[in-house]
Amino acid sequence: MSNAVSLLTALLIAVLAGGAITAYLWLYRRRRSETQAGIEALANMRWREFSRLVVEALQPRGFEPESVEQTLERGSQPEELRLQRDGRPWLLSCKQGHANYQVSAAVVAEFANAVRFAGASGGVLATPGRIAPAEVRGIELERYDGPALWALVSPLLPESLRNDLTASTRKRVMRETLFGWAAAIVLGAVASLLLPDPPRSVEAQPAAPVAAATAAAAPPAAVAEPALTAPADPNREQYERAEVMRMVSSLPSVERALWSTSSTLLVYQLREDDEADVKEICTILERYAFLRSSRLQLQPPPGSDKRVRFLQCKTY
Repeated sequence: MSNAVSLLTALLIAVLAGGAITAYLWLYRRRRSETQAGIEALANMRWREFSRLVVEALQPRGFEPESVEQTLERGSQPEELRLQRDGRPWLLSCKQGHANYQVSAAVVAEFANAVRFAGASGGVLATPGRIAPAEVRGIELERYDGPALWALVSPLLPESLRNDLTASTRKRVMRETLFGWAAAIVLGAVASLLLPDPPRSVEAQPAAPVAAATAAAAPPAAVAEPALTAPADPNREQYERAEVMRMVSSLPSVERALWSTSSTLLVYQLREDDEADVKEICTILERYAFLRSSRLQLQPPPGSDKRVRFLQCKTY
């Protein structure tokens, strides 16, 4: 029963942990991985290709583009493109770099000055990396970096590229899911070993010890009362010890008897040593082959100046 409970506990912990890991990987980690893969794909583009993609993505937001060639012919900065929005000029700066690239606050301030110098109404700053927080006054400045840039341009990417990114991410998440379930199974096994065993139900004791205990509580009987036949069960020794305690305690000169150790019977006497009583105790022990070599510890009655005596019945 204990093994079944441990197995059930391990299975439950493994299922809960595996389910939590799977939900995290597919509902959160997969989307984040797809976004990261898309950002890395943008970072690997050539600047002209990247800039055209950003310009195209800005058109639904009211921007009308000026070609890269026209901007370069006018002598503008290579990374700054001119746009039109509501008939007013805007400046676009595409900062190409790796996914961990960061556009510093100083670069943001420099771009804001370029927007003012060009007489533009505002500016758009785009990068696959990150844009450091920077306060800009007097102009409108739209910023697209990392996940925000991916959300802007991903609908315009070729379907084949998006499918490749999705398939690559799914393979990675599937592999991580398998590792996660393996870890969940190990966690369940370890937890089942560390958890304490459930309490066992109290089973009924064999009839023989109960009968012996009941007999011990009964009024003293005659010493000559024969011993009951011991039942053929694993509790024979326990039964015989209880019988010895009951019969010795029933002697007139004994207050009570109990086993202080497995081989020593402690007898509390009510009167001074009486060799007849000792012989009677030994006669009782002689009835049980396993206990006949036990040692007696005779405790003198209260107020007696005699010492405790130890003796063995085989000497009598």
